[in-house]
Amino acid sequence: MKIGIIGGGSIGLLFAGYLAEQHDVTIYTRTKHQASEINKNGVTIDKQNTSKTDRVQAATSSASVIEEDIVLFAVKQYILEEVLSNTLDLEKVHTVCFLQNGMSHINLIEKLKNPTILVGVVEHGALKVDETRVIHTGVGRTKIGVIKGKNEALEDKTPDFSIEYYDNWYEIVTSKLIANAVINPLTALFGVRNGELLENDYFHNQMKVLFDEIISVIPCNHEKMWELVKTICENTAQNKSSMLRDIEEGRKTEIDAILGYVLKEAIKMSKEAVITKFLYNSIKGFETKGG
Repeated sequence: MKIGIIGGGSIGLLFAGYLAEQHDVTIYTRTKHQASEINKNGVTIDKQNTSKTDRVQAATSSASVIEEDIVLFAVKQYILEEVLSNTLDLEKVHTVCFLQNGMSHINLIEKLKNPTILVGVVEHGALKVDETRVIHTGVGRTKIGVIKGKNEALEDKTPDFSIEYYDNWYEIVTSKLIANAVINPLTALFGVRNGELLENDYFHNQMKVLFDEIISVIPCNHEKMWELVKTICENTAQNKSSMLRDIEEGRKTEIDAILGYVLKEAIKMSKEAVITKFLYNSIKGFETKGG
């Protein structure tokens, strides 16, 4: 299978490195420099004192994707609309899959004309080291839901990189949204790694209060979801959330796609979401300071 991956960040590199073991992979990068480095050196994945390098083709994001059987979008949610408009021949690709956090992009991708549209939830931890190297900081799963079409487009049997399909795409996406909405803003505000939300009693209490407010807006199985949030914190205890790393490095965060979506849903339901709004404004303040 010919797979195109749009985006040369941590998730794009991680997917490219693993999928290249079984498929022909081309990663489409923003800069010519990164594409050149990947074509020269391949993609290297570091994990638990081991390292593996796979040959991956690369091109700039201005190249046509007409030859691909499936295109994965591994860019931040807030640039997705721009990336979609600049991806040449996307309408001629049979299957597209979106790996963004949050849910603000769902209305956008539902309008696409591609025969099969997939949405993915990535539970792996990944940290980009340089243009061709990524650290696999936490092994998880990729859950794929089908918005339109069939669910047989993408498979991988690598032990550390499993891909699972689900009939209910909304359930898997909202589960990831809730987990991100609880973990990311709190770790970014407190400046702590994920595990500290469980280890520190005060942080743990704030996490639970925020969780209760969010699920009053985004319905779910309360007990099952709370256990999932805690499990994610345990499994990624030593990791910094992507939002914390964005704040530390002065980058724009995905707060609009995550808490921004929750706030919009709260308004539709005429509900107050005081803690969520406080966290949203706090992270936006960090963004302004960083800029």
